[in-house]
Amino acid sequence: MFTSDEQAVVEPNSDLIAMALAVIGFVIFISVMAHTYQVYQEKTFIAQHYDDAISLAGLLRNDPVLTAPDRPDLIDASRVESMGTGDIRELKDRYGTRYDFSFKVEVPPTYSKVVGTSEDLGVSASIPVTIRLNEAEEMPGTLTVKIWER
Repeated sequence: MFTSDEQAVVEPNSDLIAMALAVIGFVIFISVMAHTYQVYQEKTFIAQHYDDAISLAGLLRNDPVLTAPDRPDLIDASRVESMGTGDIRELKDRYGTRYDFSFKVEVPPTYSKVVGTSEDLGVSASIPVTIRLNEAEEMPGTLTVKIWER
C-alpha cells in the first residue's frame, strides 16, 4: 500500500513555501481588518458629531459678530470681511469649548470667505443663509462649519 510505504523522500524545504503563503495571507488579512476598523472609526466620528456641526452653524448664523445690526437674520459680508483676530478669538471662546472650528460664508460664484483653517480631519455641515453683500444686494448662500477635536 502507498500509505505504508516508508521509502519516500521528504524534502525539508517543501513546507517553507506553504508556511510563507500562510503567513502572507495572515498579514494581508490583519492589514485589511485594521484598515476597515480605521474607516469605521472615522465614519462613527462623523455620524456622532454631525449634529454638533449643524447646531454650531445655527448658533453662528444668529451671532451678532456676523449678522447685520438692523437685521439679525442676515449675515453681513462686510462684517465677515472686517473680522479681526479678536473677533475670531471671541467666537472660538464662546462656541469652541469642545471643538476647534472654522467656517465659510459663501454665495457662489460672487462671494466666498473662509474664517480659520485646518488640515485636520473633521466634520463639516452646511446650512442655507441669506447674506448681505452690500446695502442694495442680499443673496441666498451657505454657511459651512467644520469642527475637529482639539
